[in-house]
Amino acid sequence: MLNENINLQTTVKIPESPFAGFTAASVVCGTGSCFAENLLSLLYDCGFKGKQNPCGTIYNAVSLAEPVVRIAENRIYQADDFFEDGGLWHSWEHHGSFSARTLEKALHKANSALAEFGEMLRTTELFVATPSSSVVYVYNRTGKIAANCHKIPGSEFNRRLLSVAENLAALRILTLKIHEINPDCKVIFTLSPVRHYPGELVLNSRSKAHLLTAIHACIEEFPQLCCYFPAYEIVMDELRDYRFYKEDMLHPAEPAVRMICSRFIRTFFNEKAIGHIQEELKQIRLQRHITLHKDN
Repeated sequence: MLNENINLQTTVKIPESPFAGFTAASVVCGTGSCFAENLLSLLYDCGFKGKQNPCGTIYNAVSLAEPVVRIAENRIYQADDFFEDGGLWHSWEHHGSFSARTLEKALHKANSALAEFGEMLRTTELFVATPSSSVVYVYNRTGKIAANCHKIPGSEFNRRLLSVAENLAALRILTLKIHEINPDCKVIFTLSPVRHYPGELVLNSRSKAHLLTAIHACIEEFPQLCCYFPAYEIVMDELRDYRFYKEDMLHPAEPAVRMICSRFIRTFFNEKAIGHIQEELKQIRLQRHITLHKDN
């Protein structure tokens, strides 16, 4: 018998969030990988206030927690947090975009970003944390986990997999320090769907599994402070088609990003805020169309 009602998608059901109801006036901050950047950039384009990624794009849970710990403990970056290589000064806690030709400039960039993020964190209502990988690179000389390896030879690092317990410890510190800085802030954890090790898919799966288990353990420990949004599951299960990926077959394509952001916004924001976002996006699309028309 022919079945004309075949369902070609596995819908990820998102339960009603205990933290739903954020408004268009809510301050939103976050750290992590691509999804956090895409979501927060969309909200900022729509007029929301906030700051993201004071150390640049970050992937592992330990590095995600480091700037928040510094803010809570009032510890700015010092000269000995940086090293020189190839004519640039780098920090193991920062993305390469923070590197500079002089130590003074590198320090200024790092501490200015930390101060701006800290100021906004004290008033934020919603913090989006998106770890992406349990695989870390430990610098052999110091035992420091590198947020970015800055093209230093791989022989100078020990690559290893953070355990569930190590991930949980980092996420626990992140959650508690955010609460210490701002008791009214809620943390929304998501897991990045980007595959970091396409040539080692078993490693990639183990990496994600460790993080996912740690995230849910943290939420079970602090249900009044944090919750989970299933961005990873939406991409893996609901959008499991390569048309939803970029050409590298690793990163979600623009339609997938828009769908995930829409689900997130509808989960956590009230109807008035949703209407505000929709109207702002219409205006942004109209302005881009006008600009393109003029250019042509």
